[in-house]
Amino acid sequence: MSSFSSNEYNYSSITLLAQSCYIMNYKAKPFKNALNFSNRTTTQFQSTIEKHQNFLQLIRSSLPGSLANQAKDCVVKDTKLLIYTDSAAWASQLRFYSQAIRTEVNSKCNQNIDKIQLKVLDPETDNYQSKPTLNIPSLENIELIRSNQLDAPDSELKRALLNLSQTLKKLRRI
Repeated sequence: MSSFSSNEYNYSSITLLAQSCYIMNYKAKPFKNALNFSNRTTTQFQSTIEKHQNFLQLIRSSLPGSLANQAKDCVVKDTKLLIYTDSAAWASQLRFYSQAIRTEVNSKCNQNIDKIQLKVLDPETDNYQSKPTLNIPSLENIELIRSNQLDAPDSELKRALLNLSQTLKKLRRI
């Protein structure tokens, strides 16, 4: 019986080895990118994206070094140029250079930009951390705060400690 199990073991190990060799030599067919298929719609999208990237490079070249990286994206619509940035503070700084940007774009791209509008990107779309994690004390510490309110000399302090302990207890349950 032991010879049978060793033969079975050898057979299963050979089968496993053959299967792994097959898997290692198997080459999956490459997935074609959607933009590899040529049709009018994708070609139009590609040309629009390239146009916007060229505008963005032109905008960045007209800005000082520290501000150049803050222009994240842009969109041209008729005679309006939208420039996207990360924060309102950077948008305020970029606004000072709107005349220089307009002059540069109009002269080098044969555009007639009348208005430049700055928009702040939504942080959630850029995978920023939306809310900081709360550091809620343990139940023991919450009870310690509640018991200390009894020893507080001031009634306003007692009420504040009691409210704090109740709020922390509610947050602890959530």
